[in-house]
Amino acid sequence: MVPERALEAFDALAGGGVTAATKAAGAFLACFAQERDAHGLLSELEQIADAGQVVDYQPISGRRARVLEPALTGEVKAAVMIRGQRYLHPPQFLHSLAQAVRARGGRIIEDADVTALQHGSSDVSVVRRSGEQDRYDTVVVATGAALPALTAGFGVRHPVQAGRGYSFSVPVERMPAGPLYFPRQRVACTPLGDRLRVAGMMEFRRPGDALDPRRITAVVDAVRPFLTGVRLDERRDEWVGSRPCTADGLPLVGRTAAPRVFVAGGHGMWGVVLGPITGQLLAQSVVKGEVPAELAPFDPLR
Repeated sequence: MVPERALEAFDALAGGGVTAATKAAGAFLACFAQERDAHGLLSELEQIADAGQVVDYQPISGRRARVLEPALTGEVKAAVMIRGQRYLHPPQFLHSLAQAVRARGGRIIEDADVTALQHGSSDVSVVRRSGEQDRYDTVVVATGAALPALTAGFGVRHPVQAGRGYSFSVPVERMPAGPLYFPRQRVACTPLGDRLRVAGMMEFRRPGDALDPRRITAVVDAVRPFLTGVRLDERRDEWVGSRPCTADGLPLVGRTAAPRVFVAGGHGMWGVVLGPITGQLLAQSVVKGEVPAELAPFDPLR
């Protein structure tokens, strides 16, 4: 199964020269204002275990959660401790990945606004807004929420919409030992260097629309009662990004109607987690012409 191999794929990247390692989360805590609020997550975890995946979790009291993580307030009445998780620093990881690509002879063209693909008998032309064209044996379109603009002409009809998430970073008096998640509020807090990254929200708007400050305020108001020593009013790096969401919740990974054009996108909120294993599996299709069984549910032409 794809999720079972997701973390192993990060290890493979590390072996290939990506030096920004993932970090063990220790005790990942999902926190709740009421004990009954945890029932939904516990049910989901049970279903994951019943499906054959290994998941190590334990419901704990709010008091126990506060002992484990002093950044939590008395408003946290229950929690679920999930073990075996990892997290990473996204900008550092992306920079390290780019360095590894260049070190192995790859070329990265930045700030290239691609407007069209032209499929030929022996190659694919990538057309930039400047009018320049580059020709390649094979093209993989991985443009997130903008995926339909380049793939609709190659038989990809499944809708992809931007589900925009908001984030910012704040200073803390004491850095949490690992990520904190507030499922009912849909807010996640992740240590990022010497600051805490706070992220949440699902806003369906056009990818290029401006950041809405009201959404930042909503995230702050949602999480403020549960955290202490977290200076939520000293925000930096306020940001909005578009998650590529599909209608059925499954990504689009594989070959299009054009044999030299492939797609990798539509992962929703799981793009970072599933990115490396997506690349591994898609590489088999591109290089060997084999479609791994794991990719069958994600056929872009479905």
